[in-house]
Amino acid sequence: MPDWFLYFVSILSKSWVFMLSPALFIFFIFKDYLAFRFALLTVAFFFFGGITASSLREFDDIYIYRYLVWAATDIIWMALIAYWGIKDKVYLWQCVIGQLVVIGAPILQLFRLVDRHLWDLAYSTIIYKTLMPFINIGTVIVCYLPLIMLFAKKSNSPSKIESAPPSK
Repeated sequence: MPDWFLYFVSILSKSWVFMLSPALFIFFIFKDYLAFRFALLTVAFFFFGGITASSLREFDDIYIYRYLVWAATDIIWMALIAYWGIKDKVYLWQCVIGQLVVIGAPILQLFRLVDRHLWDLAYSTIIYKTLMPFINIGTVIVCYLPLIMLFAKKSNSPSKIESAPPSK
């Protein structure tokens, strides 16, 4: 296999892009373009994070720029989702839930930066390594929420036979 292909596969397996690929496929098939846009933007940002993480760590030997870049990336994702939510390009409820889930990520990034360089307390290590995966998992779940809602609606709706009037 070519090296670029193996690198691409390793990024997919290490990031949340792999977990969101079925959502993209399903939303595209069901023509749910609002959910598709939300998941596609999230995949793009997860992919960007996967591509830049190793080179950013290599470049940033003083542990400052990585947290600023990651916080800025989260804030840009939130801004784009908010803009699309206002313009009705994504579901507004999904936009709000996504904002509430992800708001902790830039706060944690900046807290980690301040803790490492000003306070030097190492409290942020435990908090950061515990909460960041939960925030990422929450973001993936928010991407799948329209699919969960679709299945919930189908299971709660009565079938045609049950809702038909009684025959004489």
